[in-house]
Amino acid sequence: MNNLVILLTGTITPNSLFNLTIKDPETRQQQYEDALNFYIKSTKYKIIFAENSGARLENFPNMPERIEYLSFNSQSIEPDRGKAFKEMEIIDFVFQNSKFLRETEALVKITGRLKVLNVNKLSQKFLELTRKTPNLIYGYPYRLNNMDARCFYFTKDFWPYLKDKGKNINVNYNFELSLWDAAHEYRKFNEKNYISINPPPRIKGLSGTFGKKYRHNILFHYGRIIRSLLNNIW
Repeated sequence: MNNLVILLTGTITPNSLFNLTIKDPETRQQQYEDALNFYIKSTKYKIIFAENSGARLENFPNMPERIEYLSFNSQSIEPDRGKAFKEMEIIDFVFQNSKFLRETEALVKITGRLKVLNVNKLSQKFLELTRKTPNLIYGYPYRLNNMDARCFYFTKDFWPYLKDKGKNINVNYNFELSLWDAAHEYRKFNEKNYISINPPPRIKGLSGTFGKKYRHNILFHYGRIIRSLLNNIW
């Protein structure tokens, strides 16, 4: 279980409002707490919860052997480059400051308000793959040039590629595009690989952009699996 850590990214008090529907800090904090409790109960992995609004996290579960909390104040940017750019800042902060991350070889980045219902199955598959391919990104390309940024796995050597592409994120070049481009760049080097998540992440929660519930029922999930196999877009 020490070969993988769950990274939950969060912003309790939003510092970027572009394309953001869920803005109330109390609502957002409750969603983060619910998701965190889900991963505590449903998995055995260590968890990093990192947020960028300098929030006080006393009400969150106190489990230092299992959960590491990181919080900092991200400054507003003009013009606003969107929440994806802010999320990239969070990941960078984690790489610079996390004790848990220094002790592991790989992580799964998950948008902190969301529950990945099949996280254990995906994690087991990822760890099996890394035994044969120790340098790996494991993500879900849901359409051409777009990779699902809500949940993706990677060994730590992928981070410089994602960080480099993330510097270009703005309101017209989002996380999904930068993740796709970084994976392609990473794949050019020997012994570095990309493998598509199959089955796709089964996600429960609300979209931060549209405020709508994600469709996570089992029939919809199998529909995504079939579409993924038919499209073969990577």
